[in-house]
Amino acid sequence: MIPKINEMDIDNLQTLVEKISEVMETPVTIEDAEHRLLAYSSHDPNSDPARIATIVGRKVPEDVVRALYESGAMQQLLDTWEPVHVEGMSQVGLNNRMAIAIRHYDEVLGYIWLLENKGSFTSEQIQQLKYSATLAASKMIQMQKRKQSIDFFNRLLKGRFTSEQDALAQAREVGIQMPAYSYILMIEQDSNHDNNDWLDKAMQAATEYAVRIVLHLREPHRLILLCSTAKTASSVAPVEHTIVPLVNRLSTLLPSSPIEYGAGSVVSSVLAISRSYTEAQYLLMLHHRLPETTSILYYPQAGFYRYLYAMKQEAVQFPAYTSPLDKLAAYDQEHHSHLLHTLAVFLDHNSDAKLAAGQLHVHTNTLNYRLKRIAEVGQIDLNDMAQKVTLYLEIKLLLLEESE
Repeated sequence: MIPKINEMDIDNLQTLVEKISEVMETPVTIEDAEHRLLAYSSHDPNSDPARIATIVGRKVPEDVVRALYESGAMQQLLDTWEPVHVEGMSQVGLNNRMAIAIRHYDEVLGYIWLLENKGSFTSEQIQQLKYSATLAASKMIQMQKRKQSIDFFNRLLKGRFTSEQDALAQAREVGIQMPAYSYILMIEQDSNHDNNDWLDKAMQAATEYAVRIVLHLREPHRLILLCSTAKTASSVAPVEHTIVPLVNRLSTLLPSSPIEYGAGSVVSSVLAISRSYTEAQYLLMLHHRLPETTSILYYPQAGFYRYLYAMKQEAVQFPAYTSPLDKLAAYDQEHHSHLLHTLAVFLDHNSDAKLAAGQLHVHTNTLNYRLKRIAEVGQIDLNDMAQKVTLYLEIKLLLLEESE
């Protein structure tokens, strides 16, 4: 008994082409209107040279396309909704074929091609093939809409729109309803884990916490989500309270290997989405370079870390400034000491000598001696809050630069 093609079992063109091959008992390919290969069934030893060349080149060879048009076979396909028998053409390596055009109303979106290695097909198989063409049309339209939404989202992220009106007009053309308030959430993983299941898990977590994912984009090791929120752009805390449990839930749903999360600010302008994207990128960069920032999930909560890049630009623009850190680094190199690291740990522990000594695994007296040397070598007053804040920020900037 011939198996039936069920729409519920078809996720994409690849699953469809495999099912058609199973039903028709022959190798199958699906091409777009420009004869570019979209999907093909598993290899079959009976494949002819034309099919093999199509798979290798991801497109039907030019001489095969030309022969099909010259023979009138392509015109037949364009003129009918029915499957068409195509006589083999040995001069271009083409065996007997059956083909059917994939249509959306009067527009031809592509073609399904089958080898006729076993002779003619039954009427039931033909009906299944015709039904497959309608399913292929549906999947191809979905692919077109997805491509349009990806192109639109990429333009949003890169700030390519010149006006709010233009951006909203294109959103309507693509069929996307832009939210009043939104933010970018990025999920990133360094390993080679396939992130195809990330979106499903993200959708699941978002549904649980009433977050709508408006647009998404997959990149290698990264998933970029445009999330909507009912909160206003100035209402930071409630948004953070949504992001934290959302990320925590995602952490339980996704694989155990380390995954980083970062969300940009909530924005009320479509054009400002690119800013939220830049902020999310910057936050993830901080996670990689300064491990103490990994608990910061929402850019507005990043505090002074938001200004490190501006500080770096200032240092590049005005390099004449000599920091006390330079003096400590030079002293350490000459005397094989650890004054700079000691200062960093001391400031990281809010100038608490006992906690800092414990972190450094030294006696408090040893730490106090080092602090005295730090003050002398760097000409630093460790009782001056302004100096300590400046040094603390410069140490973070130094660590950021060292990790590049």
